[in-house]
Amino acid sequence: MVIIVIAILAATGLIVWGVIAYLGRSQTLSVTSIENPGGDLHIIRLVKPANMTWKAGSYAKITLPSTASGGEKNDHKGEQTSRWLSIASSPKDNEIVILTHNSGSPYKKALTSLPAGSQVKMSWLESSLSVTDGNEPLVCFASDVGISAMRPIVRQWAGKRPIVLYHLDKGVTVFDKELSELANKTANVTYETNASLSLSQERFKKSIDTYGKKAQYLLAGQPDDVKAMKKFLQDNKMYDNIKSSTFRGLK
Repeated sequence: MVIIVIAILAATGLIVWGVIAYLGRSQTLSVTSIENPGGDLHIIRLVKPANMTWKAGSYAKITLPSTASGGEKNDHKGEQTSRWLSIASSPKDNEIVILTHNSGSPYKKALTSLPAGSQVKMSWLESSLSVTDGNEPLVCFASDVGISAMRPIVRQWAGKRPIVLYHLDKGVTVFDKELSELANKTANVTYETNASLSLSQERFKKSIDTYGKKAQYLLAGQPDDVKAMKKFLQDNKMYDNIKSSTFRGLK
């Protein structure tokens, strides 16, 4: 009996260690380029390591190098050196793409001013929007840069199940052309941009009436918008099959 207990404890320890090692492992990635398509919006492109993979809709902890912005010592500590940011690219892509606002915080200023060739660390890959296999419809809502979490999900499942994506864009139109073209050429894929939360809810209600509890509901973006849409779903008697991701890396 003692031997069995020891064996069970050892096996449990190995499993826990493996999970920690997988989630907590850190890899150093090089910056390929940083683009500014307009305003304070930035697209950060990173070299993808050959052994790195993730689930569509994942986010990761991005940590700044010890020097940033002109090679000066980066004295920012704690949350000033890292943020959780969504990965806008698909696991099969040959690069890692991050879409973010430069909010003016020390972290965002340093991140968006990194020159090509700079290195950042990525760790703790995780997803709260993982989609289960099947043919259930996906009804998705993204606000602002929340579209970066939805883009790889739509790309992965387009043509395999019905997908409806409503984007409260707030001026973030980086992926509009790509997603519109994908919707136009793929059956059962709908992509709409909305100018207000109330309009998004109005359109969302039509999908609720069409698919009801058969659909998986995915929400991503600014916390207030995600909270409002989650309440909207609950007010319409949709309590299950809801997954959401509120952006912790906005500042």
